[in-house]
Amino acid sequence: MKRVYLGAATLALLPLLTPSASATVFADARAGGMGGVGVASGDFTRASQNPALLTRFKEGEDFYFQLGAGVLARDYEEAIDDIDALQANLDRFEALINSGDPNAAPEALALKDEIVGQLENLDQTKPEANGGALLGFFVPSKSLGFGLSLNTFLVGNGLINYIEEDEQLLDDALAGAPFDQNDIQSNADVQAVGITEVALSFAREFQSPWLGQFSVGVAPKMQRIDTYYYNATVSNFDEDDITSDDNLTDQTEFNLDVGFQGSYGPWQYGLVGRNLISQSLRNTNNQDLELKPTVIGAVAFQQGGFTAALDLDLIKDESFAALTDPRQWARFGVEYDFGGHAQLRAGYRHDLEGNSEDVLSLGLGISPGDVFTLDLAGQFGDDDERGAVVQLGLKF
Repeated sequence: MKRVYLGAATLALLPLLTPSASATVFADARAGGMGGVGVASGDFTRASQNPALLTRFKEGEDFYFQLGAGVLARDYEEAIDDIDALQANLDRFEALINSGDPNAAPEALALKDEIVGQLENLDQTKPEANGGALLGFFVPSKSLGFGLSLNTFLVGNGLINYIEEDEQLLDDALAGAPFDQNDIQSNADVQAVGITEVALSFAREFQSPWLGQFSVGVAPKMQRIDTYYYNATVSNFDEDDITSDDNLTDQTEFNLDVGFQGSYGPWQYGLVGRNLISQSLRNTNNQDLELKPTVIGAVAFQQGGFTAALDLDLIKDESFAALTDPRQWARFGVEYDFGGHAQLRAGYRHDLEGNSEDVLSLGLGISPGDVFTLDLAGQFGDDDERGAVVQLGLKF
């Protein structure tokens, strides 16, 4: 028996690859173009990164509306296309074998070889896919900034078991035995987790003789976690069935994010704790999945139109161990703002645990008059990992 992981998550508009690390920021294209940074840098329009940023704004800025969506995948569409092609060949092979036409033998033999080759080519393929959406409304203030946001994120991967005995099943059919593709044993074992949350964010600025001006923000939120487990043979695999109700377990609980942000001259610093209340639920395969807290520390330098920022996970993120290995991200990003009308961004993300591939990101912001904003980000990693995020904003 040979095994290969198959990523299988369906993009849904219901918050970087791991739910707890990015559940509230995945669809933020500004952060996406800078490697995921934003805990210390930025203003109230980045409040999805750190609620304490709600106190950072320019005179005359009173409101910001944000709508974003994104997807990041590695070999996902290619793997789904390969399975579709395999299923088409199995349909054709079954029809030829059961037709009883002796003249169909050469074509059936060629199809058998192609089917075995397709199964072998799927071996060791590890596609992944995740996507998210973000809707937010933010009102800045030094005394009490606040915001309301809806974030959603879905990530998944799985396992294909290639059973070598299936080749013997095909050979027996060529020798005259009846063939039913439902007897194929090679199968796909798929898991996915979705997070949907509604958060109210609040922040206030304080003055301290030791820390100077600093801000504290909190974001209490109602959070629903959906888990999906799906198992099917490769002949019966259907992408749309992954998120069916039969494969679903869900749980709704209260959770909390807390943020801190301050500045010293051109330097900004920040700290945010996300999902501070651990959540645990069991999927339909009787596996326990847990969402655990994450803590991110950050520092940024801002001078004129230039920003450079570093965000670092201070503890390992071990959430949803059934789907992904522990990871600890170091993120670095830069931005140059052309007078508030356009922005160029670049970033890099590295897993200190070495379990996830590095990701390079590029971003472009278009903001004529700093009123209407369009932000785009592209993300690039090894093994054909590609991502894109788009965000619309309106500032008053």
